[in-house]
Parts: sequence; structure tokens; C-alpha cells
Amino acid sequence: MATMDELNEKMGKGTVRLGLPEKNAPWHLRCAHRSPRYTTQWGELMRAYTD
Repeated sequence: MATMDELNEKMGKGTVRLGLPEKNAPWHLRCAHRSPRYTTQWGELMRAYTD
């Protein structure tokens, strides 16, 4: 945190910040079109059926 504060003092307020989304960020709506997270979400795993 001290390093982050130091950099912001030297280079201007808001130069370095935590990875939080900004309100109404342009990419925010695109997250609705993301691909399924098969490797991290059990509910999004594909199912295979046999006869």
C-alpha cells in the first residue's frame, strides 16, 4: 500500500489503483456474453448422455 501511495504521489492521483471495476465501465455489459467457465464452475460443466 505504501508503494502504491508513493507512486500515486509521484505520478498523479489514480495512476495506480486496485483492480476494481469502474461504475458503467464500457466492458461491463460485454461480460453477459462471456463463454462458459467449464474449468471453474460445476454448474457450467457440459453433460454427456448415453443410451
